Amino acid sequence: MLDVLLTEKTVQVRSRVGDWAEAIRIASNPLVTDGSVTGGYVQSMIDNVKSLGPYIVIVPQIAIPHARPEQGVKKLAMSMLCLENPVSFSEKEEHQVRLVIVLAAIDHEQHLQALSELVTLLADKDKVVQIMSASTSEEVLSVVHGA
Repeated sequence: MLDVLLTEKTVQVRSRVGDWAEAIRIASNPLVTDGSVTGGYVQSMIDNVKSLGPYIVIVPQIAIPHARPEQGVKKLAMSMLCLENPVSFSEKEEHQVRLVIVLAAIDHEQHLQALSELVTLLADKDKVVQIMSASTSEEVLSVVHGA
């Protein structure tokens, strides 16, 4: 399923971003552009971090921003932003992020296969290092899709 969700249109590589909110906006932009989510969904993800803290940083260097489906998801989607320089989601070292993966789920079940594949990918430390070392979206996708 990752091979369908993560494509050249939904994967971006950048040197840096201004702050964590900008990282979420940039990572989400392909999904807004293709109509998968609304701008309200993006704002909800940002509001969640403001109110709940950096809970989306699942492990050091990796964040998975998301919000509730009814906050603006039109269809199941995922996007990825890889950063050469980390962005801070808090003052703590463990909240420095280089990989922002936006998840847009339309309900509580249909995204589970994609999430399972993502967990398998992120559990492979060598692949995560390769993704974070990539300088183009094509390089990221070759790792993600196992080429």
